[in-house]
Amino acid sequence: MTIRDIKNQFLDRLQDLYTKEEIDTIFFILAEKFLHKDKSIIRAGLDESWSELESAEKHFDYALHQLTLGAPYQYIVGETEFLDYKIFVNPAVLIPRPETEELVEWIKEDYTNPDNEFNGSILDIGTGSGAIAIALKDAFPNASVHALDISQKALEVAQNNAMYNHTNITFHKINILKSDLKDLPHFDIIVSNPPYIPLSEKQDMDDNVTQFEPAEALFVPDENPTEFYFQISQLAQDKLRPRGSVYLEIHQNLMEKTKEIYDMGFGRVSVKKDISDNWRLLRAEQPYTCG
Repeated sequence: MTIRDIKNQFLDRLQDLYTKEEIDTIFFILAEKFLHKDKSIIRAGLDESWSELESAEKHFDYALHQLTLGAPYQYIVGETEFLDYKIFVNPAVLIPRPETEELVEWIKEDYTNPDNEFNGSILDIGTGSGAIAIALKDAFPNASVHALDISQKALEVAQNNAMYNHTNITFHKINILKSDLKDLPHFDIIVSNPPYIPLSEKQDMDDNVTQFEPAEALFVPDENPTEFYFQISQLAQDKLRPRGSVYLEIHQNLMEKTKEIYDMGFGRVSVKKDISDNWRLLRAEQPYTCG
């Protein structure tokens, strides 16, 4: 059996779930993981019968089976990329999305200053895999970065990722809907990608999201879809230093409603579209004086 034979099995079994280009991408990500070779070498040797295939074949078989069930390939290989960082993932955490990368880039654009390195404090609410906190700590090494989540399993993933990426982050197990964060310090930046998808939208989403990624990190009640944004706004008004900012990933269809929440308690509020032209990002700045 050659690598091409295995690749053709993926093309045949997954054609109803993915495009040919998506299958090609997924296959070579898996092949690099299972064969411990660079993608360019694998592509060049598609018709070779490598000795490594004998031990790797069972891994390909298992991965293909999981993919036909709808499992995200990132969970199968146990990792993904977020900006330039390797992030380990499992079903306890969401798989980081490109939109969240854009949120981090916005913060970096606002606070990167070659003449005056940012050394303030950052809080990541609902950290999940820790991707946001890790990217910001690496961008601002002199900053104090805290990250919290309600899930102990998610925090274990985040702590592992922080250690792997050599970033010093303080983690907290906290339910923000039931806590005032009174024991935490004040912050210059608060960032969050909280749950924001109304439960009624679940039926229209792909199974590989709804059946495998953690529901508590995705969905909110239809009757109160902005509950996390309201709570974060209350916490931010108390915990943000003067001239500090909140950065949020938001639901495109709830942009106006979310913005109204922050218009009530902050100075300047800005919204931004993502690369797909959806209203996805919000920034709210604390007035010059607060508290």
